[in-house]
Amino acid sequence: MDKTRSYMHTKKPTKPRKYFAFLFAIVIACMFTLLSLLQTNYAGAQFRYGSTDEQTLLHPVDLTDHVRVLCWVMTTPANHETKARHVKQTWGRRCNKLLLMSSSEDAKVGTIALAGVGEGRQSLWNKTREAFRYVYEQHVNEYDWFLKADDDTYVIMENLRFFLYPYSPELPIFFGSKFRYPEYVSQGYFSGGAGYVLSREALKRFAERALNNTETCSTAYDTEDLEMGRCMESVNVTAGDSRDLMGRKRFLPMEPLFHLTTNPAEDPDFWYKHYSFYEPFYGRNCCSDLAISFHYIQGLQMYVMDYLIYSLHPYGVYFRNPALPPKKSWDEALVVPGPYPLPSSTSTTTTTTTTTTEATTTTEQSETNAQSESSTTLDITQAIDALNDVSIEQSQIDHVVDRLLENNVFLEKMLEKLKSHNKSMS
Repeated sequence: MDKTRSYMHTKKPTKPRKYFAFLFAIVIACMFTLLSLLQTNYAGAQFRYGSTDEQTLLHPVDLTDHVRVLCWVMTTPANHETKARHVKQTWGRRCNKLLLMSSSEDAKVGTIALAGVGEGRQSLWNKTREAFRYVYEQHVNEYDWFLKADDDTYVIMENLRFFLYPYSPELPIFFGSKFRYPEYVSQGYFSGGAGYVLSREALKRFAERALNNTETCSTAYDTEDLEMGRCMESVNVTAGDSRDLMGRKRFLPMEPLFHLTTNPAEDPDFWYKHYSFYEPFYGRNCCSDLAISFHYIQGLQMYVMDYLIYSLHPYGVYFRNPALPPKKSWDEALVVPGPYPLPSSTSTTTTTTTTTTEATTTTEQSETNAQSESSTTLDITQAIDALNDVSIEQSQIDHVVDRLLENNVFLEKMLEKLKSHNKSMS
């Protein structure tokens, strides 16, 4: 009897670990249930023939009148027939307004002769300045956004409008494929070949405040896209981030073949890797599913792009259009992530002190790992929230599902995070 009483007094209270384990099991079960339900039917993805849940398809909205885009295309007399004409007959038809800017008028193609401009690379910046001046003087109040493209740029206008939808044209912002040249433009600049798009307010600031200020918007240089970036920065126009939720680019400065098949290990010193403001991806995951533009699409290749995008449909495979994103506030729109850290060294770099180089490599590698870990942790946190908070936005759930389906490493890290989360609770 005394032994029993003594045992009862000395027995420690049972910790509720089994309840946490039970909760953990429920969370894991919910996660895999979510995956099984959404694996073949999540926003912005394909699902296979045989699905009876047709009501879940989000019907696309025609944004042509909601996001009005004027497109102006830089061309030259030598390219009127071989390039500009094909732009006009393919993607250019989907602009609210298309202008073909040249140094000479061509009634057959419909080009506009810009006053006082020449041809050649040395004239690109001057042509760009005069083209935007013309657009401002003739059309600034008629459209919301103003896209500049080359005559070998291909643009998916529907994806451009979808991307721009949450942004007010009264915001001082522009978008494109962002490059870096911090010694000249601290916030980065946009590739001319991939195209870039200005809000109405951005165009006003360029035309009214930057265009005639030769100190901050010089006419002495010929690098069009870099000079445009410097001019816009001088009048506080933000160089926005157009990547998707997975960090994949929407404006692509090369042809699809390059982005899909390039092996960066074969040429670690290739300029694109070092000039890109954000980390470039290659292979199947190179580009956003809702990519906006590609460069170096020559002449008749425009029709191939048109066919593949708008006419070719594999039987039994459908695309679920994502819902329109909510409108962004001023603060949300103008907060832009910084550049990704460049590799510590290349084969052409000459090192003077091995110790210094190793120290720099270690530091930069740590920063890279920290940034990657931070991004992964944020995504995992969103995943946990998505499983436990019914108020979380659908777009966040979709992003998490995308990551889980495409990346086993991400799934493993998420499980580790859940385990540590469970331990901290117990």
